[in-house]
Amino acid sequence: MDNSPKSSPVLAGIALLGAGLLIRQWQPAALRLPEPENHSRRDRGLHRAARKSRDGLAGLLPSNLTGSVARSLMVMGAGLITVRLLDLLVDDSEQLY
Repeated sequence: MDNSPKSSPVLAGIALLGAGLLIRQWQPAALRLPEPENHSRRDRGLHRAARKSRDGLAGLLPSNLTGSVARSLMVMGAGLITVRLLDLLVDDSEQLY
């Protein structure tokens, strides 16, 4: 039998949501992607393929990876809180958390 308090998922959700909000305000320079240099390139073969792959991937990533991590934490926290609150409306025998 699980003896954990019923509020544990809500507290974990609030903690995740708070961590996401805190991290979103903090934008460290170490996680900022550098801007591409605009100069002519004369590379070939493997070097060109690597550069093209890197530039394509950099276009998909956010300029600062902290925002992406913070958004994920906030979504997880809000989801956990929502599931727990909806779980309160369900019969005790059908609750997930």
